[in-house]
Amino acid sequence: MEKTLRITLLGGDQRQLYVAEHLARRYEARLWGHERGAREAIACAYLNWEDAVEGADAVILPLPASSDGVRVFMPLGGSIAPLRLDVLLTRLAGKLLLGGRMDASLRERADGAGIMWIDYFESELLQLRNAVPTAEGAIAIAMAELPVTLDGCEVGVIGYGRIGSVLADKLTALGTRVTVYARRAEQRVLAQMHHQRAMPLLEGDGSCTLSRISKDCRVIWNTVPARILTRSVMEGMPRDCLLIDLASPPGGIDFAAAAELGIRTVWGSALPGRCVPESAGRILGETLEEILSHHFDA
Repeated sequence: MEKTLRITLLGGDQRQLYVAEHLARRYEARLWGHERGAREAIACAYLNWEDAVEGADAVILPLPASSDGVRVFMPLGGSIAPLRLDVLLTRLAGKLLLGGRMDASLRERADGAGIMWIDYFESELLQLRNAVPTAEGAIAIAMAELPVTLDGCEVGVIGYGRIGSVLADKLTALGTRVTVYARRAEQRVLAQMHHQRAMPLLEGDGSCTLSRISKDCRVIWNTVPARILTRSVMEGMPRDCLLIDLASPPGGIDFAAAAELGIRTVWGSALPGRCVPESAGRILGETLEEILSHHFDA
């Protein structure tokens, strides 16, 4: 008879509850780090983390694993005492540790303790699956901030990777006039095949094309994790153009310079968890299930 894996989930936001529900369909799922009202739907909820971890085959930290590098991220913990990562690691011998966006310090400490770990945020499958909720959340931000409809708007998307391509397609379906700014010629050709205007991000002299965008452009979404929208670039942009940064920290916008120039900005970080926690939790659950299956069935 196949052994049922015992999985412990610690901390996390609303997504973690849906992750637990998903994994509980296949494994013995344990949950700790949520105030009472938040954990009522999970049958195997524990009152203390030591009991939850005892006998577990794998321990899953949230996304992010920690917001300060010291304690487990647990915004729904309420009055529950925080759990220090260094204390937790002393109880994980022989267990698989999974975490989202594990920083270098946590990785080094896990290595030093001889603990096998996996950062599930680096999963290509997770990144691909997250593109849709990220794009929908990015569009929702613009709808909430703009005084006009997106239908008929002139907008720009910087980058044409996983998120940029999905975002540009959804915007096109809404009737926007989308211009994609991408470095690679093949990405620009793909954008054109999807009925979007495409421009090189950089001119031949190395200057940024965005410094000369149309005065009618109302929104620009950045998906490139590099400082693209500098002060010199934004000085040539219309002041009523909304800038939404979807890139990982430190992002692609000089936010201080934008504020001084009077250009509105929004940093759209962690949109799947903020906008659609149930869908984001399901996506995380599916990804974790695949990682666990691969690790323990190998």
